[in-house]
Amino acid sequence: MTGRSTLWILIGCLAMAAGIAAIFAFGVPTNTVLLVALALACPLAHLLMMRSGAHDHGERADHRGHHLERVDR
Repeated sequence: MTGRSTLWILIGCLAMAAGIAAIFAFGVPTNTVLLVALALACPLAHLLMMRSGAHDHGERADHRGHHLERVDR
């Protein structure tokens, strides 16, 4: 595991701990916490999947973002 992936895992664990603390310590309804988590899951997943920024759908890239070849359809 790289340091970056460890950081993301730590952030995820802290977010879950914050949700559990909101339920038990502050009396926030479970439905509210789950609704907020669901509402944040979609945009966060989009940001994580599109983290490479602008991209061309006609080109393929390896896992580091280096272009391999042009794909003509």
